[in-house]
Amino acid sequence: MAKVRASSLARAATQLEGGSRGCTEMAAGTGREDRLLIRNPYIGVLAERRYMTQAQPAGLCSQLRARGHPVTVIDPEAASFEIQNADWLDGLGLVVARGRSSALLGMLAWAEARGIATINRRSAIAAVHNKAEMAATLATADVPTPRTFLGPARELANRVPSAIYPLVLKPILGDNCRGLRFIRTPGELSALELQDPVVLAQEFLPNDGYDLKLYGIGDQIWPVRKASPFNPLVPARGSMDSRTTAQLLPLIPAIEELGRRCRELFCLELYGVDCIETSKGPVVIEVNEFPNYTGVPNADDTLADYLLRRALDRRATLIATPRRANS
Repeated sequence: MAKVRASSLARAATQLEGGSRGCTEMAAGTGREDRLLIRNPYIGVLAERRYMTQAQPAGLCSQLRARGHPVTVIDPEAASFEIQNADWLDGLGLVVARGRSSALLGMLAWAEARGIATINRRSAIAAVHNKAEMAATLATADVPTPRTFLGPARELANRVPSAIYPLVLKPILGDNCRGLRFIRTPGELSALELQDPVVLAQEFLPNDGYDLKLYGIGDQIWPVRKASPFNPLVPARGSMDSRTTAQLLPLIPAIEELGRRCRELFCLELYGVDCIETSKGPVVIEVNEFPNYTGVPNADDTLADYLLRRALDRRATLIATPRRANS
């Protein structure tokens, strides 16, 4: 059987110590094969290079390593693989992903096709990566959102009422504020020369320079107030002022329900909801998968606890599943 080239995989993956890679046993008297994924759950982390030095997944990996659990971290764009050979998945009980690149989503789909549990699922990541799909899903579910328009820039200039301006123009597949434009007038919008044939135009909701972030890990939700990364109407201040500090807020039922609804709409397990606080309550700007959890106390510990529970639950399910005849 052809194997993945060791040199390319070594460049892409970092295997951390602690634990064994798993085995297959026959349970006495049961007539079935019990797959023990790993005594200490072995977790794979797919992460784009741009995230490797951020708080996550670095904090999660450090916490798992400190507990003695092995982790393999793979940059999907730094290695080559043969599709017929899934050796890179051997022994993995769970794969967690941070990123949205086509390479990462492809490898996540590969893991799922091989029966490996994944967090978040490929379909969940894709649903929030595509901002048009996300906006339509939120609006259909009556989640409070700004007025949002979809189409070519020049068509939008003719359609969007002037009273809605200013607008935030967003690429359909943008993230991390990349490609955002602040548009003040219809003339400015119609004059744009964009590579994207279709964009989103979203009503800009004024605020005091801060966003409300709802961070979720499974059923747990933390509301955090942080400086907005994109607010052209609020002058930038010194980098060391109070705007750089994330403030954990009390969790009230209405906020918890909003976070829960967004999680369920997109089937996310690790997620963040970007909101603007208005006089009528929080308005959802967008939903993202696997954020950095800035301002969430003990986020690394909580993430590790959640993933290990999910890996162990998956192992228990496989152990209890009878082996199919003639398989």
